[in-house]
Parts: sequence; structure tokens; C-alpha cells
Amino acid sequence: MSNKLTPQPDPVQPIIYQIRIKGHLDNQWANRFEGLSITLEEDGSTLLSGPVADQAALHGLLKRVRDLGMPLVSVNQVQLDEIHPYRSKKEMKMNSFRKLAISAGILFIIYTGVDVLSFLFLGPVTATNHFVSVSENARLVGTGAFLLIIGGLCASGIAISLYPVLKKFDPVLALGAVGFRISEGVLRIVSVCALLSIITLSQLFVIAGAPDLPYFQTLYSLLYAGYRWVGNVGSLLAFSVGCTLYYIVLFRTKLIPRWISVWGLVFGISGIVSCALVCIGLIAPFGTEQVVMVIPMLPQEIVLAVWLIVKGFNQSAIASLSAKTATNELLSAA
Repeated sequence: MSNKLTPQPDPVQPIIYQIRIKGHLDNQWANRFEGLSITLEEDGSTLLSGPVADQAALHGLLKRVRDLGMPLVSVNQVQLDEIHPYRSKKEMKMNSFRKLAISAGILFIIYTGVDVLSFLFLGPVTATNHFVSVSENARLVGTGAFLLIIGGLCASGIAISLYPVLKKFDPVLALGAVGFRISEGVLRIVSVCALLSIITLSQLFVIAGAPDLPYFQTLYSLLYAGYRWVGNVGSLLAFSVGCTLYYIVLFRTKLIPRWISVWGLVFGISGIVSCALVCIGLIAPFGTEQVVMVIPMLPQEIVLAVWLIVKGFNQSAIASLSAKTATNELLSAA
């Protein structure tokens, strides 16, 4: 064990110490070492870095380390400008992953929220007297269409936020997830075009004073079918495939608790099956059966979002990957 305990250069400022111990500490130990940063190193050790007020505080800190039952490797004093502010490259990478987790979590919440809200605005489209209803509530339906666009952008943003992390574990599945969720966003925008066309058609019908009803009704039915099939079934299938791909990676790597990954996998696959059943005519598009098969994904994504924002990705899993990558690079160089 190396020790570099030199006199304090400035009696006003606390000394910065780096304490290295063998083994990885979980985030649950952060409260025990409050004021110190915890960095999981690629060699399997943990680096505790931060200011220590005096020698008494240092001895108290070392006693807490001893109580962990983990071997103490070194205690080093560093200057304030040596490691700005006592961060290693590894810790900076961890912080980057933390920001990505928060971004993805926020996008999950927005995505789920606007999806639920959009149903509150699109009621006139399915009304019995839909021409008059849509025409009189054009702004309401237009707001619902705008929310669908926001949801489509969030769908793409979620996969893009997760991609830098997931690609380090499985680049193929990570890229597939991005592709499907971007296609989900594109399909949503196409369905919104059909929805906006329904608004225009309804307004023309009212202005013309109920002209050739069968002609307008046929056009309405075609546009509504396009909105339902492309926006609901098509985008739901893309969503289900995309999320299934990244839940496979999350399950394998334990980046999040496995019970959340399993929850997502079960109902991601359930969404794919429901779309297949709709396509072959066994259940109605977004009928009771399909809703029952996919609705549990709403609370699942909220739970995942909260976890990503509060806890982030499992740092031990990321550190293990980094160590494995470094080992492979050394073997390749040899």
C-alpha cells in the first residue's frame, strides 16, 4: 500500500485525497462517504476522491473504509489542479452515461404522457356524425395530431439516447432498436397527415352543405383506415419490435433491474403478437383484446423512466464492460 500524506499546503483549504480500495462499491455506499466521489476503475478497484478537512477526518474516513472489509490499496494526497476536480476519465464516462439515462427517462415520460393525452383530443374522429363533429372541433383534433407528432419525435429520441450505451454491449441490436423506433416516428407522422386530411375533408363537407354523401364517406373511410392502420397498427408494431430489441440488451447486461427488463420484454412481444393477430383478422385494431395485450407497457415505461432518472444505469455493468474492452485491446495489441 502506498501513502503520500504531505503537509497541508494551505491551512484554509481542505486537502484533496484519493483513497483506492480493492473491489467495486455500489451506489448505496454514496451516503456513507458523503462529499467524496466514487469512481469504479477498470481494474476492479474503487477510487474515493474528495476534500478531507484535517487528519482527524482522514483517520475517521480510513476507519469507515476498514469497516467495509475490503483491502485498502493506497491513500494519496493530490493538488487541486492535478485532477480537476478529482475526476478520472472513467468517472467522466460514467457521468456521460448518467446524462443519457436522464435524457431517455424524460423522453419516456413525455412520450407516454402525450400518447395518453392525444386520445382525449381525437374523440370527434370516431363520433357518429363525424363530419360535423370533426369540423366543429378542428382545433381539438389538430391538437391531438400535434401531440402524436411530439410522441413520434420522442420515440426516435429514446432510441437515440439509449444507443451510445447499448451499442457498447450489442451494436447490432442497438442499431436495430434505433431503426425501428425511428420508423415508428415516421409512421406516426404519415398517420398525422391522414388525420389532418380528415379535418380538411370534414370542413369541405360542411361548407358544401352535405353534397354527394357516399363520395365523401368513402374518402373519409379511406383516410380513417390509413390513420388507424399506419398510425396505430404500423407504429405499434415498430414500437414493439424496437423496445423488444433494447430490452434484450438491457436484460443481458443488467444495466437496469432484470424485473423491469422482463416486464418490457413480455409486453413488447405481446405487442408484436397483437399486431399479427390484427393483420390476420382474429382481433379488431385497437379493440379490447389488443388494448389488454399492450396497455401494461404504459406503467412499465413510467417505471423505467423513473428508474433511469433517479438511479441511472448500473455502473458496475458499465465498469465491467470497460475492463473487458481494455483487456481485449491489450490482447489484440499483443
